[in-house]
Amino acid sequence: MIITHKEINYILANREKREFWLEVDFGAQRVSVRIEKDHAILDKSSTISLKEPIKSNFCYLVKKKKLLPIAFFSKRFNKFYKLLPTRDWPTVVIGSVPMHRITRSSPKEDTYKKINLLKPHGFILDTCMGLGYTAILASLAGKKVYTFEVDKNVIFLAKLNPRSRDLFKKNNIEIKIQDVSSYIKRFKGNYFDCIMHDPPTFRISPVLYSLCFYKQLYRVLKVKGRLFHYTPFYGIKRGINFPLRVRIKLKQAGFRILCFTPEKGGILCQK
Repeated sequence: MIITHKEINYILANREKREFWLEVDFGAQRVSVRIEKDHAILDKSSTISLKEPIKSNFCYLVKKKKLLPIAFFSKRFNKFYKLLPTRDWPTVVIGSVPMHRITRSSPKEDTYKKINLLKPHGFILDTCMGLGYTAILASLAGKKVYTFEVDKNVIFLAKLNPRSRDLFKKNNIEIKIQDVSSYIKRFKGNYFDCIMHDPPTFRISPVLYSLCFYKQLYRVLKVKGRLFHYTPFYGIKRGINFPLRVRIKLKQAGFRILCFTPEKGGILCQK
């Protein structure tokens, strides 16, 4: 069970009721709450202290009588990872960079906008899994979704995240713990009906913004198939028009640009 400062604040505001219901796991489940002095008993099994300080930018795993922050440092990657609460679904933060837009949007809104624009169907390539929101929604209309994640720390967080559960349950989602930039060469040409390319920032993974990789995306996509490419505004403060550079490379790879939608976070194009 996962809670955040939002749930703790709700418990504190309703503690005089002694017994009530509470939505946890980012709205995925509803549990009973019973107040006993300075403690709350959740789901008749987990007891948490109401005096324990809770940070607003952390998610907490309820483990018996403890609240464990879902955050850790990876010596192997020399990076800090955590599950960050938002106004709907959580996102992953790597270093100091959230993997979803959270200022003027949210992970849920952001994912639905991309899905509604791409309109996934048939065989789908999801190049970067993350918490799997795109793969889950794409699987509702598609025959098969291949989703890739090279970072096992992200997979660990996805397994903890209640909003990612379907990622590991649905039969038409295949998770590849592989580098998509290398593995994509194993797929035959004209295999996918559509592609969702939602990579991390250029600084984290420049190869996923390379002309070489775009040519592979073009090769495995069926004729008339559509590609959605997320485009961060990398270097915008230094006068760099990064989305324009991406569009130029996509055209060089053979794609026809259908539209650029900053409000939806990317470029829609077609083979």
